Amino acid sequence: MRQPSESSVNATIWDSTTFYRTPNLKNNPLKRPRSCQNKECQNGDRISNLPDPIIQHILSFLPADDAIKTCILSKRWDSVWTLVPNLIFRRECSCSQEAESFAVFVDKALMHYCSPKVKKFLVEFEFTECLKAQVDSWVEFAVRLKVEELCLEFHREIVDDPDYYYLPNFLYSNIPAEKLSLRFCALSPDKLKQVSWMSLKVLSISYIYASNEMIKNIFLGCLLLEHLKLSQCYGFDQINTNFSSSLKDLVVDGSWGLEDKFGDFVITIKGPSLLSLTLTGYMRRANYMLLDVSSLVEANIGYRMKSCSHGCRSNWYSAHRSMLHDLLEKLQHVEKLTIGTWCLQVLSISEVKGMSSPTSACKYLTLNKKINKWDLPGIASLLQSSPNLQKLTINLMPSNNFEFELDRSFYKYYNFDGEEYWRLYNQRIFKCLVLHLKSVEIVGFDTSCSSLKLVVDQSVQFLLKNAKVLEKMIIHAQRDAVNRTWMSVEAQELMELLELTRAFLSYPRASPNAKVMLESCFK
Repeated sequence: MRQPSESSVNATIWDSTTFYRTPNLKNNPLKRPRSCQNKECQNGDRISNLPDPIIQHILSFLPADDAIKTCILSKRWDSVWTLVPNLIFRRECSCSQEAESFAVFVDKALMHYCSPKVKKFLVEFEFTECLKAQVDSWVEFAVRLKVEELCLEFHREIVDDPDYYYLPNFLYSNIPAEKLSLRFCALSPDKLKQVSWMSLKVLSISYIYASNEMIKNIFLGCLLLEHLKLSQCYGFDQINTNFSSSLKDLVVDGSWGLEDKFGDFVITIKGPSLLSLTLTGYMRRANYMLLDVSSLVEANIGYRMKSCSHGCRSNWYSAHRSMLHDLLEKLQHVEKLTIGTWCLQVLSISEVKGMSSPTSACKYLTLNKKINKWDLPGIASLLQSSPNLQKLTINLMPSNNFEFELDRSFYKYYNFDGEEYWRLYNQRIFKCLVLHLKSVEIVGFDTSCSSLKLVVDQSVQFLLKNAKVLEKMIIHAQRDAVNRTWMSVEAQELMELLELTRAFLSYPRASPNAKVMLESCFK
């Protein structure tokens, strides 16, 4: 690829950001691919000979500053970036001066952008009040170009910093966006009373004050809304989707609580038309109560509750165990159920104390936790309470949820090893293992972790020995081999993996049709 000449590229340096100024493209909005007989193709530069729409699609996955830098490659590239469908402006700013420099860069980039329409417009940096007018102009620019996905995702070093970005008044009118993502922004309660987002289908708001009335007005002003995510928001204690007949997917990722209330409170969720519900993140002083979720098909219970002092931990466990039990009762009818780290450990403690899980109609169960022997009672409880279970997925990848803080008094119940525990359960009948369980998938099995290796091995033995209609068991094994490729993995490690495979294949199987597959990946 030839080097750019001074006539083909003009460059202007602003602070630490390089911005490339391109010629006027009004009379030449779209270049045609050159013939493969040119020098660039003969030298092996086939990318430059791709049609512009394909190159622009590739560049749309890059941040704007990286996409713009491609204009120095050759004259062929000097204007390609100006027609990319996605504009991604993202910068880590450690001071106001860097934020101002970034704002200048965005202004200049938008001046040279030539596409009549933008598919995705994302701005992510640490907002300061002095830049509001510029950000407003960026948002207006995106709306004018009929943006489909608008993301205003600002950073904050201090969560309580009042320097939020207040949405401009015109953004409450009927904007063309189908997807809207807001983080550390401020919504106007008065403006939301007349909000009209008639095209909006997906809304995600994070670290934003949203009262019950504001959420209601969002529902009333978004007649096509299908997906709503509230992440670490505060100011509400109820979500009533009766005001939105279109909403199918609700995600509540943590909560700060109510601004004007102290102590614990309950977030009630009423969603008779919801198909999917996700409760994750860290709950500060809040509990959940489900009033009507009769249409739910899928539920993800992966939240983590607050900690407490040692003196009240027993009462604390009882209260949250009761809440989790009530949630699972309300979710008895769902077909797909996902249980996270904290909740699985609560179920384990309940099981060893003689309190089983509510019966569930779940057919597809996913456990998101790097399991150890303390989790086996919880797994057994879920298998026992899910007689229709057809597929079990255990995701062993590390989770963001912290584990339940076990009280010392609970350890007396945990005086067992994994093999002994499953041996005792061989005497019990699991209806799902006898009648329905056909597929087991274990993801993220780190063979270099000896404790995890032991628990997985014992669990695999138990499932193979008792699942009478099992058709396949897939184990995705991995080993942390930093800076090493498959060819450089030591022979000893490969031998260990081979021995593990032989062990899995040698275990007795209750189902004559069961196939065991181990897929390995070194990272």
